Amino acid sequence: MSEDVEDVTGAVVAALVAEDTDVIFALMGDGNVDLLARTATGTDITLVHACHEQGAVAMADGYARFSGRPGVASVTHGPGLSNTATSLLTAAAARSGVVLLAPDTPTGDLDHPQRFDQRGFVGAAGAYFRPLHRPGTVYTDTAAVFRHVRAGRGPAVLNAPTDVMHARLPAGTGSYEPSAAPPSPPPPDPRLVAEAAAALTAARRPAILVGRGVAPGGGAAAVGELADLLAAPIATTLKAKGLLAHHARHLGVAGGLGSGRAGRVLAEADCVLVLGASANQWTTDGGTVLSGGMVVQVDRDGEAIGRHSAADLAVVGDAAATAGALCALIGGTGRPAPDEWTVPDGPDQFVPSAPGTSPVHPRLAVEALDAVLPEDRLLVVDAGHFGSYAQQTLRSWDPRRYAFTHDFGAIGQALGVAIGAAVACPGERVTAVLGDGCLMMSLSELSTVVRYHIPLTLFVMNDGGYGQERHSLTAKGLPDTEAWHAWPDIGDVARGFGIPAHCIRSVRDLDVLQTLPETTGPVLFDVHIDPEPRNPAFAEIAHRLGGAALRQPPST
Repeated sequence: MSEDVEDVTGAVVAALVAEDTDVIFALMGDGNVDLLARTATGTDITLVHACHEQGAVAMADGYARFSGRPGVASVTHGPGLSNTATSLLTAAAARSGVVLLAPDTPTGDLDHPQRFDQRGFVGAAGAYFRPLHRPGTVYTDTAAVFRHVRAGRGPAVLNAPTDVMHARLPAGTGSYEPSAAPPSPPPPDPRLVAEAAAALTAARRPAILVGRGVAPGGGAAAVGELADLLAAPIATTLKAKGLLAHHARHLGVAGGLGSGRAGRVLAEADCVLVLGASANQWTTDGGTVLSGGMVVQVDRDGEAIGRHSAADLAVVGDAAATAGALCALIGGTGRPAPDEWTVPDGPDQFVPSAPGTSPVHPRLAVEALDAVLPEDRLLVVDAGHFGSYAQQTLRSWDPRRYAFTHDFGAIGQALGVAIGAAVACPGERVTAVLGDGCLMMSLSELSTVVRYHIPLTLFVMNDGGYGQERHSLTAKGLPDTEAWHAWPDIGDVARGFGIPAHCIRSVRDLDVLQTLPETTGPVLFDVHIDPEPRNPAFAEIAHRLGGAALRQPPST
């Protein structure tokens, strides 16, 4: 195709085709109208038109997370780009593979009303900025953004003034060469692997913490084999939720938003092997759970080792390959099977469940949802106090089919991410769990759900306002009046967009979730949850963030 290309816009379109792009999430404006029109008429790339630029980039983020491929978005310059801020920051925090095509105002037009420092904006959002200032470098610059995201470094923005986009290509520009796959990491140092093996076999209570640096499949299988050789319990980070979920030694997610048992195991271990995980404060309860024993950390990125928690032994290399090397060393010694060890379950937490109980306890609501979702569920969870119950309760069996959207601490991202997930997994139902405030922030994208017939379940945990802010105000001895909001009836709003909706006000009403397996198309459940319970996990998170006012004993 690129042999017939005459201008820079055509060259960018040709590059998108060569990179095997199958969808662009877009909001059209003066700066990208030509690009999108020519993409629609001259290629097989599908355009998904969002209602807001924040939604477009969130959709590209969701596509990238659930497909494992670059998620491409296109917006116009000026306010088109500035409207992407929260989604771009979220994608950067998640290191999500988003390619954003964002033109700039014409070169030299200093009085253009949409002119602003787009390079500074993109840099402040934590994304890679690649300027395209000369027609002859269009292929080099486009390949650079794709190479950046394929290397797992997070989002990248291709930025070209509109006059450059309309410029003719110089003679001899050639054709586009797709970006190469990132190089494989170097093999781990055999000496360090031997030291790690010695430490693990000498331990009486070894444990393994696994992050998203270990992919499902063969890599995860090596970790499972190693756990059996060591009789070591397995905990995962939240981003790796579902990895090795069927393994007998799997204890779930460590940290406040996961299994309390997993965290207790790490705290009791005398040697923890950290594989492909940053071991940040949220996973390690502020570092406390890794303070009592030896820590062996393995990561392909040497700079990530010890960044959050001190490592006694650092091994640079692919986590899965290192697990395989450890299996070969430890399995070849002929050592007898070690003694099993673990920690007991924590106390059960009572939740009122009488049929007439109203409103519904948030934990009970997500337990009911979890019971009706299939094992191969596609799940997206938004941020907020309600979300802590969802993260702790909803199960996953594959981290590639699960996402949370509080990477940047923002609410309102899940709807866009869920739409992108549905596009990435055509024909499959996606479940988005979000709060009432989250939905109100992204309400316009319900139109996108309807327009593209997205098979989406919206499980809205409605506590009538902003729950965490109410708890914060109460803990500080301040009135919580301003955190309550008289929203319109959310079910009626959904029906106004053409989405069937059900209202759940009591435990008895949860039975309507049984209809979900037969549902086609989008559906919304407006679940009125009890606003009073305060999740202990949020009290701990507030403590680590310095929120002394929130350190009062929480309810369950």
